[in-house]
Amino acid sequence: MKCTQHLVIGTTAVMAAAGLGLSVLPAYAADGAQDTGGAAHAGRGGAADLPVRGGSGADGGSPGAALFVASMNGANEVPTRSGPAVGDRDGVALQLVKVDGHRVSVAVKFRGTDKPTALHVHQGVRGTNGALKIDFTPLLARNTRPAKGWAGAVTGTVTVKDRSLLDALRTDPNGFYAQLHTARFPGGAVRAQFHKVTTVFPFDKALVNLQASVIRGRQIYRCQQGTDGAHAFAQYDVRAALQGPIAHSFVAPGSGTPRWTAPDRSAVTGTLISRTPHGEGNIPELDLKADQYGAKKGLLARTQEILRLNTVGGVAPAGNCVRGAVIGVPYAADYVFIQR
Repeated sequence: MKCTQHLVIGTTAVMAAAGLGLSVLPAYAADGAQDTGGAAHAGRGGAADLPVRGGSGADGGSPGAALFVASMNGANEVPTRSGPAVGDRDGVALQLVKVDGHRVSVAVKFRGTDKPTALHVHQGVRGTNGALKIDFTPLLARNTRPAKGWAGAVTGTVTVKDRSLLDALRTDPNGFYAQLHTARFPGGAVRAQFHKVTTVFPFDKALVNLQASVIRGRQIYRCQQGTDGAHAFAQYDVRAALQGPIAHSFVAPGSGTPRWTAPDRSAVTGTLISRTPHGEGNIPELDLKADQYGAKKGLLARTQEILRLNTVGGVAPAGNCVRGAVIGVPYAADYVFIQR
């Protein structure tokens, strides 16, 4: 598609977000163990009483179980004046959490970081540092299993007795964030806010879920006349290359239906479930229901839900425009494909 003009936005921010990972985090089992050691960092006030359980928790959980995801990177870290080092630019991780009664299970896979020394859930909104509330650190010693080319994975379950804390996490997951620490970045190597996952999947298979970042991407807008008679840019298409490689576009320009296609011809489309603002100048984060569109077998064939997270840029230009003009606005994001 030929664009009539180009909009340059926050190039540094877009490139930083697009470079959070170098390839899709792969699926692999996590039934081994490696002694990684490490302890929680200082200032952990607010942590609950947390007996540790081995393994990854019950497969399906009770009907009342809640699932959450966090797509973690170093750019999300928040430094403090004279505080410990934070923000591993090479680090990336995908963390899923299940709350089932007082049992809180975690499954996280990571790469580009040093050996983890702590794994936490903190209460705090984006851009702020909050108190440690759930500590998964004891699980690092018994549940980390490296995979070829990757730092490894951690699975396990802890018991949290604070019912009000768990109710707050269920009600407002975006008010909590996941954080992984290393010796080089004791203040936090990678972090991300939590988002609710609506798809129910066996938690012992949580690590099969995919995470792919935008390598090159543009949100495509077209100038059109609104009901008030004024002309403004409206969403027309999206053109992006994701890790995988996965191609991302609309089913047809102007259709409003996003599609993701893998090289093996497996593909899915998305229907909006919810959107979350992600700061001025950034398109919102999205949660979408996935519908099969391509081959019945392949990378995306079992995808049930898609989350667009860690968005940077991509916002439509404001003001009047010439009818029919098309513009591509650079953006970056992480896409998480929840599979069942």
